[in-house]
Amino acid sequence: MKLQIKSAIQRFFNRFGFQIRKIDKGVSYIDPYQEQKRLLNNESVEVIFEVGAADGRDCDVYTALFPNSKVYAFEPLPDSFAKVVKRAEVNKSIIPFNLALSSKSGEATFFKTDLDDASSLLESRITNSTFDIYQKVVGSIQVQTDTIDNICAANKVEKIDILKMDAQGAELEILKGAINMIKAGKIKMIYTEIQFVQLYKGAPLYHEIAAFLTENNFVLHNLFGFTHNQKGILAWGDALFVSKQIEY
Repeated sequence: MKLQIKSAIQRFFNRFGFQIRKIDKGVSYIDPYQEQKRLLNNESVEVIFEVGAADGRDCDVYTALFPNSKVYAFEPLPDSFAKVVKRAEVNKSIIPFNLALSSKSGEATFFKTDLDDASSLLESRITNSTFDIYQKVVGSIQVQTDTIDNICAANKVEKIDILKMDAQGAELEILKGAINMIKAGKIKMIYTEIQFVQLYKGAPLYHEIAAFLTENNFVLHNLFGFTHNQKGILAWGDALFVSKQIEY
């Protein structure tokens, strides 16, 4: 009887173009941060790496969701880093680093764009999209680079619960610089910006990042925040990958 009732209800809503599906309690297709919290509900979240911290706004989001965590915030752009430092003065759970993460330590050119948040280790490309104006290079500076593996060793970080990356095309190089932590199963979750159109010269597309993480025992959980250009072409978004060591 219950099955018949459910089928009748479903047929009714199908007539109007809707489909009813049952999902687990708390699942969010929209809010990636709440979804991270749900997936790590039974885990002790202590260490979060915020790579490309910008003004540090997401650091506050993470410390609110995970009150026992420390957020290691990496931001190479001086003006943006100054804002992260100010947040850290109030929020003692934020640990600021004025450098860019990559696959090696040293010094690199960092391209400053018209919109600070679009600045990158990679030079932006002209894509003939309306958002090209925000990625227009207006200058460059030299910045220090380092790897996640080096940072973890120097700071005695034994695990990373959440690795969040918004590095404008440098994400794959950052992952390569974390290969020891990844191979050792020391990173539980990766939330990263992904590109479907190459917005920066040499930037990896989504399938390249997905292939790297799949080879290293991560599975795609969901995609969020799709952005399309004026032609309707999918340009970028965010992806949440979960280590196979997490049962969910």
